[in-house]
Amino acid sequence: MEMEKALNHPAIQKPYLRPMSNGKYLIVVGGPTASGKTDFAIRLARHYGAAILSADSRQFYREMAIGTAKPSAEELARAPHHFIDSLSIDADYSVGEFERDAMQLLEKLYRERDIAILAGGSGLYVKSLCEGLDAFPEVPLAVRRQVEAEYREKGLHHLQAELQAVDPAYYEEADLQNPHRLIRAIAVFRAGGQPFSSFRNQKQAKRPFTPIYLQLHWPRAELYARIGQRVKHMMEQGLLEEARRLYLHRHHTALQTVGYQELFDYLDGRCSLEEAVALIQRNSRRYAKRQLTWSRRDGHWKRFRPTDDWELALRYIEAARAKGLRLAYAGPEHPHPALPPIPGAEGNQWIRMIMAEGAEACLLMAEKKREAVFLGPAVKGLPDDGLAMELLWHEAMLAASDKKAWFISESAPPFLKGAKKAGWAELPAWVQDYPGKKEGFGFTCQP
Repeated sequence: MEMEKALNHPAIQKPYLRPMSNGKYLIVVGGPTASGKTDFAIRLARHYGAAILSADSRQFYREMAIGTAKPSAEELARAPHHFIDSLSIDADYSVGEFERDAMQLLEKLYRERDIAILAGGSGLYVKSLCEGLDAFPEVPLAVRRQVEAEYREKGLHHLQAELQAVDPAYYEEADLQNPHRLIRAIAVFRAGGQPFSSFRNQKQAKRPFTPIYLQLHWPRAELYARIGQRVKHMMEQGLLEEARRLYLHRHHTALQTVGYQELFDYLDGRCSLEEAVALIQRNSRRYAKRQLTWSRRDGHWKRFRPTDDWELALRYIEAARAKGLRLAYAGPEHPHPALPPIPGAEGNQWIRMIMAEGAEACLLMAEKKREAVFLGPAVKGLPDDGLAMELLWHEAMLAASDKKAWFISESAPPFLKGAKKAGWAELPAWVQDYPGKKEGFGFTCQP
């Protein structure tokens, strides 16, 4: 009864969050562009003796190397890789075909190993493998051709403006520099009369493995600096020469992305080389922001810092395998009864660390502008090893890394060095009417 109750909890309704009984796991390494997914995935592959599947849809193509930040020959030699250099630029390859081929490959890999690694920032490809694809309405060829004709006549900005008008939710996370994605979303809307985003989050397909989601985290300023440095390095490696070689293929779907489109504009005389490089950096930052929006919508990615949290990530993976431990964000539709929302916040979320047998720890995260307040934790039935609590507070710390944050708790969170006691009056004004405020409730404030 308790197991059934735990699996029916709103925060773990999705099948991919439920531990599978066959002991097969897919460790999914995600994160924004330039976050270090390749290196982290290779470390995991070597640690577990596992193979890596790439979920970066541009790395499939042999002719695209520098602009896709494809693993080097040395990196490829350190661990088995799949879906790297597997296609020619002339090949048409859909996300549905990737799902089919990756499932067939995993079936073979799991005969020899219990763990495989999936790495890449193409959210739709990750979703297709871990959850299956959503069913969309059939789009008549005439409708798609009309949208394509409008793109050729009016340009990318026209598609972006229409998508923002008819489907603002998808606009916030789509790759706005990829006309193929925009054309598809607009065509679906015109054919079905409903936004592209409304057809997503349908019932997920059953999988013979349990995904474990790791998101590599950097504070925003550091991530943007890494993106800028990566673009400079790509130019030094010969990205412009690579774009020249691919110029005749510039209308191919795989090349309708950041890093190539800007250089094609330069080759067409529409901008200077300096402007093209600056646009690559700007559009890469925007792409990273959309990747993070996608992962926040998912609500199941546990953040880790690539350089500091290796051991903690391994402990999380092992706890997920042994105890079914999972991170799950829940929105206002599923509040925690012991942690009511803060009325003055612009957003309330509940961060949960859940075990398969129903034990959990939960924090309330309330946000307004660039401020965040964390309250809790509410704890039920956790083991004495403290790992779930450590991971919960760790997630809160990284979620607050770009905000001014306060952590309200009866004892100081373990990561707050030099934390000081504070009173309710020292918290932001929008917190003061919190209905869960208690007399004598001890808490600490971020120094």
